[in-house]
Amino acid sequence: MTINTKAFFPSLTGYRAVAAWLIFLYHFFPFKSPKIPDLVKNIAEEFHIGVDMFFVLSGFLITYRYYGAKPINFRKYIVNRVARIYPMYFVVTLLVFSNFYLVNQYWDSETTKQFLLSITMTKALFKDYFLVGIPQGWTLTLEELFYLAAPLYFLLIKRNQKFLFYIPIVIFIFGLMLKTFAGGKFWGFMQINIANYIFQFFVGIALALTIKKRYFAKLEFKYFTFLGVTALLFYLFTRSYVAQFINFKNDFIRALELFTVALFGIAPLLYGLIHEKTFIQNILSSKTMVLLGKSSYIFYLIHKGFISILFNDFISENKLFLFIFLNVLSIMMFQYLEEPINNYIRRKFASKND
Repeated sequence: MTINTKAFFPSLTGYRAVAAWLIFLYHFFPFKSPKIPDLVKNIAEEFHIGVDMFFVLSGFLITYRYYGAKPINFRKYIVNRVARIYPMYFVVTLLVFSNFYLVNQYWDSETTKQFLLSITMTKALFKDYFLVGIPQGWTLTLEELFYLAAPLYFLLIKRNQKFLFYIPIVIFIFGLMLKTFAGGKFWGFMQINIANYIFQFFVGIALALTIKKRYFAKLEFKYFTFLGVTALLFYLFTRSYVAQFINFKNDFIRALELFTVALFGIAPLLYGLIHEKTFIQNILSSKTMVLLGKSSYIFYLIHKGFISILFNDFISENKLFLFIFLNVLSIMMFQYLEEPINNYIRRKFASKND
């Protein structure tokens, strides 16, 4: 089988911006006025779905790029992952803790522990430190753990495609066991809520394999984008109502929820954005959206924290102004910090042989 190593799809880059914006709205929902209908508020409370959109996309892109490589150049693979994720995370984490010291004028052993767990991206493994540093950075621990394990996943799936189903189930069960026997002290990839997300990464893997092997090549159905958008809108409109009758905090129900959203909503949408010419694809593929998508990682890192607090305290409480400011700042940081650092690390440390 010929391996297509193209891993840049303009529409999926624009999609990243939308996912980041949904998380912004989830954290800074500007429609708290009593005049806003409860239905709108209930929908906005489900915009954490942006995290789900990122996880499925991550599983898809890593698989599309590296599955089938013989063998994977592990050094280059790790360098590329570190270059993509860590430098800006490191910079923003330093800024967060520097701001903490300047504001509070003290630094104790507890702060040191929080800093070390944050800077090493291990904070999400511990319940008490889950949201320290960059609060939303807990998702990056999952991303990095998935990236580290992905080559092993690929190896097992190549030997027997049943592992595509076995692996996430085993990880989920192991997470339940860890939760039970660790006394609630540990939290993370193998734990409540977090272990559940493994299903979304694997939906992304399955989608990539489906596209690479052209399973739907002869299918005349041309409405995957519509199907995905409809399923996601249905989920956003109905979840708050259904939550009155179903306990989504139950591990099994939560896992089923994440899997269902990924399989019937996010995966069809991604497939459609790649293969179907629609106005949604055109918008997300535009130069503006691609630039916003490329800078969306920084936007995600800085949208919640001291920058937003300072903006609110000294410039404006208007969330639209904050949104615009963060996007402009993210683009500048991407062009003058993230991209140059990323390229330097890849040139300096990645193996020349791919």
